Amino acid sequence: MSFLFPFWFGVAAAGVLGAIALHLITTQRPPAAMLPTARFVPEGDARASSRAARPTDLLLLLLRCVALLLLGTAFAGPVTHSRGSSLARVVVADRSIAAQLDTRDSAIALLRAGDALVLFDSNAKVVTTGGADSLRANIPARSRGSLSAALVSARRAAGDLARTVDSVELVIVSPLLTDELDAATAETFARWPGRARLVRTTAARGVSAAIALTGGDADDALAPAIAALNASVGRAGSTTAPVRVSRTTLTAADSTVARDGAAIVYWPRIGMAAPTAQGLWADGATVVAPLARVAIPSGGAVVARWADGAIAATESSLGRGCVRAVSVGVPTAGDISLQPAFMGVARYLLAPCRSSSSAAPVSDSTAKLFSRGGAAATAASLRSSDESSPFAPWLFAAALLLLAGELLVRRGAAAVAI
Repeated sequence: MSFLFPFWFGVAAAGVLGAIALHLITTQRPPAAMLPTARFVPEGDARASSRAARPTDLLLLLLRCVALLLLGTAFAGPVTHSRGSSLARVVVADRSIAAQLDTRDSAIALLRAGDALVLFDSNAKVVTTGGADSLRANIPARSRGSLSAALVSARRAAGDLARTVDSVELVIVSPLLTDELDAATAETFARWPGRARLVRTTAARGVSAAIALTGGDADDALAPAIAALNASVGRAGSTTAPVRVSRTTLTAADSTVARDGAAIVYWPRIGMAAPTAQGLWADGATVVAPLARVAIPSGGAVVARWADGAIAATESSLGRGCVRAVSVGVPTAGDISLQPAFMGVARYLLAPCRSSSSAAPVSDSTAKLFSRGGAAATAASLRSSDESSPFAPWLFAAALLLLAGELLVRRGAAAVAI
């Protein structure tokens, strides 16, 4: 048995000492004395307080002390937890776009019977049974990872393990890229109360776009840029994500492909719009060239702007993928799509969904922040603060019964004194 709030024992002990001290102070009538006349008798109660060598009213004292101890025990929150293995692990495994097969293999090697598994990408999932099977059947997500979400879920899983084990160790298996950390990650990790280990795995070298053009032809203004970008697909260690460029209206087939994880880029032709020299900005890349502004559907997050602040491209999530609408009209005449400045903008507008990761691994000094030596986290430090004691109501009831009995005993003693 353990206690959720053991400091209440100190409060109860102080109350018991106070009750004993009060019982050492007795109130009694002074001895009778003969006076020549009643006018010399002072007004007031003919009783006086004195210090006793031993406590008085022992039955009352016993009832009060036991009631105080029961109340202190009830507030302390006694709980019982069964004990299994002395040490368990919470294995946090990365399944984001940055993870490769060695992440899965390392997590399987570390996971033991009775351990908890946390799989994370942009969200986290806790697996308490069949963790190894879940890892083998796991399909890597096409979204970036969030270590903060994983650590929150790991703390919750550790609280559940603390009901059956003495201590819990945290193990993080991840390539640990820069975009997997945010402003809350370090603070969330700092709240872990014990030993933690980071097992760094090999990171994918980024996400390349496998671009397919629909509704266009060989003379399409975007064809040279798409061909140049596709030439970088297939490098060793890289991950590819499908990008489908539609030059006509979007169809139901496009929506189906987006829900399966592809990026659908709706990039309409120039139409009747007249190109003029103007600037375009997208993800730090800028181009100034004769371009036209074409109409696109409203809504979605802004991913590119014209130099005057007008929206040039938006992106909306759809299932596991996204739909990106681009209002940049590229004239067929000229070599704009071959200019390096335009290629920089096109690389972003024709990239996989923004949830895909192309970030670099964190530095070794940053990675060391997520490892900690010492003892594993104790079960007491991992239990939830809102855990309640099943014994507290019964202890409160027993204390109230004793206080009621104390009241009856006190009234009986007063009646006898009268």
